Amino acid sequence: MSLRSYLQLARAPNVFTAVTNVFTGCAAAAGPHAQPTTVALLALSSACLYTGGIVLNDYCDLEPDRVERPTRPLPSGAVSPRVALALAIGLLAAGIALAATVNIMALMTASAIALLIATYDVRFKSVPVLGPINMAACRFGNVLLGACAAPACSVHALPFATAMAAWVAVISLISRREAARPQLQAIVKAMVLAIPLLDGLFVGLLTTPALGLAVAAFALPAWLIARWLYVT
Repeated sequence: MSLRSYLQLARAPNVFTAVTNVFTGCAAAAGPHAQPTTVALLALSSACLYTGGIVLNDYCDLEPDRVERPTRPLPSGAVSPRVALALAIGLLAAGIALAATVNIMALMTASAIALLIATYDVRFKSVPVLGPINMAACRFGNVLLGACAAPACSVHALPFATAMAAWVAVISLISRREAARPQLQAIVKAMVLAIPLLDGLFVGLLTTPALGLAVAAFALPAWLIARWLYVT
């Protein structure tokens, strides 16, 4: 079992997109004055929740992936299903625990995200309307997780959380046709990896252009790693 297999399983390039969502939420609620430690804890929580959800998704999709995506780490045998399940549960738990160190609202938000993730992976992923809505709700919650940096002002993040949810809903709708139309993979990849750019725009509007550029810069490592690992 190689490190590359685990990075593929976790969709490593996409983790940057989860982290930048948190930066948007922090910027909307606290502006440029959010405590760095709080932002870091919320970003780590988001990264754990995202990777835990992705690993759980592949665990739940093992049988169809044996036919549609046999080169993925689980169907190829590079990572065992038992290890993947333990990793998914551990990452989701870590995401909730990290959020709990910030405040009660962060704990509640992270717990809700974990529940939405499990609901999507286990039940609603293949449901035509509920699947994309569920996926969008996960990203909506992810932006609000960042807003927990300043709970009293978290309502200010709602427009940006809604915009991100809409973007991800479109990605989810397109990705449902990937197996039948492989050419769509490039579109899905581009839309996913564009998320840090959107978050950078939001942060720049909410705080300063310099901070916006710093957030948008997360797109660079995401794209570079994506040349080595797949993202969908």
